[in-house]
Amino acid sequence: MADNTEDIFREYRNIEGRLMLAELSAQTETGFKYEIWFDYTRDLIKKLKEGDIVGVANFSDDNAYSVLEITSVLPIHHALGRKTEDIKGYPGYIMEAAKNISMDWKEQVDEPQEDTTKIICSAIPTNLEVIDDPSRSISDKIIQEESAMPMPGEETKLLSQPMVKRIINLNINPEVENTIEIGSLLRAIEIKVLLRVDDLIKIHFGIFGFTGVGKSNLISTLITKLLSTEESMKVILFDLMDEYNGILVDQILRDDIDVNIVCIGEKTLDPPVFEYVNSNFAEDKKEYAVRTFIKTLLLPKGLRTSENLNKLKKITPDILKKIRIFEEKLTCQEFINEVRPELFTGSIGVPTKTDIEKGIRIVFGKHYNEELTPELANELLEKYFSSEALGPVTTQLTEATAKKRIGLLGDKLQKLIKEKIKISEDITVSLEDIVKGINKKDKNNLYIITSRSPSKLREFSKKLGDYVYWIRKNKGIILPLATFIFDEADEFIPLEHPSESQKKSKRVVEVLARRGRKFGLGVGISTQRSAYLDTKIMGQLHTYFISKLPRQYDRQAVGEAFGIGEDQFRQTFKFKSGEWLLVSHDAAGLSGIPIPIKAENAEKRIKEFLDKI
Repeated sequence: MADNTEDIFREYRNIEGRLMLAELSAQTETGFKYEIWFDYTRDLIKKLKEGDIVGVANFSDDNAYSVLEITSVLPIHHALGRKTEDIKGYPGYIMEAAKNISMDWKEQVDEPQEDTTKIICSAIPTNLEVIDDPSRSISDKIIQEESAMPMPGEETKLLSQPMVKRIINLNINPEVENTIEIGSLLRAIEIKVLLRVDDLIKIHFGIFGFTGVGKSNLISTLITKLLSTEESMKVILFDLMDEYNGILVDQILRDDIDVNIVCIGEKTLDPPVFEYVNSNFAEDKKEYAVRTFIKTLLLPKGLRTSENLNKLKKITPDILKKIRIFEEKLTCQEFINEVRPELFTGSIGVPTKTDIEKGIRIVFGKHYNEELTPELANELLEKYFSSEALGPVTTQLTEATAKKRIGLLGDKLQKLIKEKIKISEDITVSLEDIVKGINKKDKNNLYIITSRSPSKLREFSKKLGDYVYWIRKNKGIILPLATFIFDEADEFIPLEHPSESQKKSKRVVEVLARRGRKFGLGVGISTQRSAYLDTKIMGQLHTYFISKLPRQYDRQAVGEAFGIGEDQFRQTFKFKSGEWLLVSHDAAGLSGIPIPIKAENAEKRIKEFLDKI
C-alpha cells in the first residue's frame, strides 16, 4: 500500500473494515453487490452513513483501489443474529441475552473490544478505480474505469472528502460546461453536486416521491436553477393543481426573464381576479382581486404567516400583470360534442337517434369545422331557430322526440352568446405567441400553464407540444433548450384506461421523450404514483430523483424502469423532506450510481425574497 494513503482516505481511529462478500446481483444495474464488515464502536456507527464512498484494493495493481458506495449500515451482535429466525429460541434465554448485549453497545465508545459486535454495510460498485500514485497530488490522482474487481478480504477505507468530491462530479467542468448545483451530498454538505444542464433537459428527468417529501419544492428549485444559467433556457410547467404561483413567486417577479402565467380560458381565474386583469387593472377593482388571489394562493405551511401574507399582498398586483389568457376557440364540432350527451339522453330508439343526427347536419352543415363565434351562432339562430325557420328543419324529421331535442340546440346557442365574454387583447396570448417565445434566444422564459379543467390542460399540452416540435423539426431549430415539466404526471401519461384528453397528452409526451432531444426539447415528470405511469415513457428518462415510496408497487415500477434494487430503496425510508436519491446516466458525474443528496430548500429562498420586501 502506498505511503500517502492519508491523501485519499479519511483517517478515523481503529477502522478495521474488510470486504467480506462479493456476489452477482440481478437487482442492480451494476450487476454486483458487496458486504463490508467494520469493528463496532459508538463513534463509528454515528459516522458511517449510506452514501459513503469507500476504496478497496482490487486484483489489478497494488496501488489500484476499486470505488464502492455504501447503501446500508446495520450494527449486528452475534448473540442476537441478523434474521428473525435467530431470535426464535427460548424466550427467556433470548431476553437475557438481549439485556447483556446492550452493555456491549454502550461500552465500546471509540475502541472495539468485542469480536461479537460488527457494523455490516451493503455496498455497490461505481465501476471506477483510483490509482494511488505517490508521485501525484490528490487533485491529480487518476480516476478511471475499473480494470478488475475488488479483492474479498482486503481492508476497506472511507475515501477523503477531496477525493469524494472528485468522484461525485467526475469529468464535469463548470468552467466549460453549462451546469447547475442541484444540492449537497447528503453525507457531506460541503460537497456540492453538479448536473450537466444539456443532459438533464434533453435526455429527460423524473421526480418520484410520496406526499410531503418535497416534490413541488424540488421542481421550484430546479426551475430556479435552470432559469439562472447563462445559456438561454425555456421552462414550460403544466400546473395541474395551480400550486406554483406561491413557491415560484420570486421567479415570476424577475425582471431579467419573460414570465407568463397562462390560463386556459377566463374561467380558470376567480371572477374578481379576471375582472381586474380584464379591465386594464382598474384601481377600483384591485383590492377585491388581491384579497381573492391571496385567499386561494397555495403556500407551504412554513410560509403562510400573517407577515408573509401582508408582503404578498403588496406584490400581488405585479404578479397579476403576468397573467395571460389563452382564448379557447370552440369549433361547431366541439360544441356539438359538448351538447351531444343531452341530445341523446334517455332510452331513445335508433330512428330517433338517426333523426337527431340528421337535424344536426341540416343546422351545421358546411360550418361543421368552423369556429363557433357569437356572430356565427346568431346567424344559425336566425336561419334555423326563428319561428319561421324552425319549421323547415323539423318538417324533415319524423320523430317527435328528435324535433324537440333539435330545438334544444337553439337554447344552447343563445346561452353560448350570453356567456361569451369579451377579453382584452392586452391580456390574451395565442399559441403562436407562446411558440415564438419558446424559440427566441434573447431571454429566458417561464410559462406556468394552468386550467380549471384538467382535460383542457391536457389538450392544450398536446397542441403546444405538437406545434413546438413541428416548427423545430421543419426549421431545424435545436436551441434554445426547452423543458416541458408535467406535475402530477400520472394525470397526463397514465398506463391504463386513458380518457380522450389523456390519450392526447400521452401522445405528445411520448413524441417529446423519444424524439425531442434532437431539437433541444426535453420532458420532466413528477408524481407520487409511479406505478400508474406509462412504462414506455418512463424508460426514456435518464435522470431520476427518488424519495420515499411507501407502496411496494410504486417502488417496483421505478426499480424495474431504472435498474434500482430494493436494498437501494431502503435508505430512502429514512429520508426527510428535501432529501433525494439522485440517479443519472448522463447528467451527473457518477453514471447510474444512486447519490443521496440534500436539495436546496425553495421555502428558504422564498422567505429570503419576502424578507427583502
